[in-house]
Amino acid sequence: MPLYEADSSGRKQQPIARTGTGFYSHATCPAHSTITKRPSYVTVNLNGTYAFAYSSASAALGTSTTNYITGSVVDDGAGPIRLDISPVAWRQVDGANAGGDVGDITFVYVRVG
Repeated sequence: MPLYEADSSGRKQQPIARTGTGFYSHATCPAHSTITKRPSYVTVNLNGTYAFAYSSASAALGTSTTNYITGSVVDDGAGPIRLDISPVAWRQVDGANAGGDVGDITFVYVRVG
């Protein structure tokens, strides 16, 4: 991503305004089973058993290729737990709250450079 652009005369360069989340580290809380950009890591905020999808083609529920990998069980009440993984979607697979709620998982994007 360029840092400078030509000014109105076309002869000089001026810095590009740094706006938007593309320039800064940020976090989002996507809804379960929603395909999103790969994060730098995820944070599990609530106790439960979670599954993650690593391919957008296999993350859509209701298709024959649905493929979520289970294995993240949080049951300690110690607060958020960081997982150094980069999935494209998540869902909760235990309890009465099948799927999960917004805020159960946080996708963190770290801007490098």
